[in-house]
Amino acid sequence: MAKMHTRKKGRSGSRNTFYGMKHNWIQMSQIELEEAVVQMRKEGLTASMIGIRLRDLYGVPKLKYVNKKKIGDVLAENKIAPEVPEDLMGLISKYKKVSKHINLNRNDLNNDRRKSLIMAKMLRLVRYYKRTGRLSKGWELNKVL
Repeated sequence: MAKMHTRKKGRSGSRNTFYGMKHNWIQMSQIELEEAVVQMRKEGLTASMIGIRLRDLYGVPKLKYVNKKKIGDVLAENKIAPEVPEDLMGLISKYKKVSKHINLNRNDLNNDRRKSLIMAKMLRLVRYYKRTGRLSKGWELNKVL
């Protein structure tokens, strides 16, 4: 797939070599892994940080290989999923940082364009999440900014 705001070609669709293999070095059961994910979320970690900690501490390459569920699905089942998806929150924080920079440096036109590109990505993501039901129909981006 091509990159969104550049003329570059992007990555090829490569696939993980460990997909679908049984990992005999994992000592934890599926239930124990789910409990660990829930506990890490209650500690305040995001889904990506939970995945990194599972990889580093427990030797789990991906939870989906072992548990047949993604981390977000486990969090949604236990009703502790974040209200706003993590990728959208990352874009919102990036937008706030760029806006603060532009307020201090009015003539920085490159970052002004970057700000508009980030906003376009956010609006596209919000539209997608509303369509798929991850965000409610009445959710507005302006309230978060």
